[in-house]
Amino acid sequence: MDVASLLTLLLLALALAVQPWSVLAAVLLVASEGGVAKAMAYVAGWVLALSAVAIATVALYPNKPKVASSSPWVSWVQIAAGAALGGWLLVRARRPVVKKSEAQPKWMGRLDSMSPAPAFVLGAFLPNYAIVVAAVGNVIQAGLPQARAALVMSLFIVVASAGVAAPLLLIVIRRDDAPAIHQRWRAWLVTNGQALVRIVLAVVAVVLVAKGIVGLVS
Repeated sequence: MDVASLLTLLLLALALAVQPWSVLAAVLLVASEGGVAKAMAYVAGWVLALSAVAIATVALYPNKPKVASSSPWVSWVQIAAGAALGGWLLVRARRPVVKKSEAQPKWMGRLDSMSPAPAFVLGAFLPNYAIVVAAVGNVIQAGLPQARAALVMSLFIVVASAGVAAPLLLIVIRRDDAPAIHQRWRAWLVTNGQALVRIVLAVVAVVLVAKGIVGLVS
């Protein structure tokens, strides 16, 4: 796997890790009544959803993959994923500016009463699957052996899950300070989350489209 492909995959994983609404959901769940169990279910849903995609990718992955340049459809997948992210950003940009006090989505208010089972489903639902598809395409395009592709996808899942797992990890390493830190994280995400996601996804969209075009012309 060349440096460009590795950096692209890392960027995609970080884009998932810093999804503001995903991290915010984890923070609100862990701070609610019975929050540890709900947050664990939420993280499990997230990880298992990404793992299912990774397992399907590796299961269908050839033991002796062809060179990347012989698979133009992968480049088209990357371009489509980048265009989808760019289109989503344009739609968001045309919406009226939301007041900071209203920035938290309405469904977030339901997390206090959510049980672990719906939290699990929520975790599986929230990953941005345009990014996941782009990551899969990036691994396929790299032309790695099957075992190495499985390792790379596993590392992708670990990095991509860091954001949703952080509120739980905080309880382990700083249990006494965790509630106050969770509140600060919540306030920051509600205030700055929309700007953060636009910046991150804009960078990802540009990288995917550029990489897909390079793959087609090379």
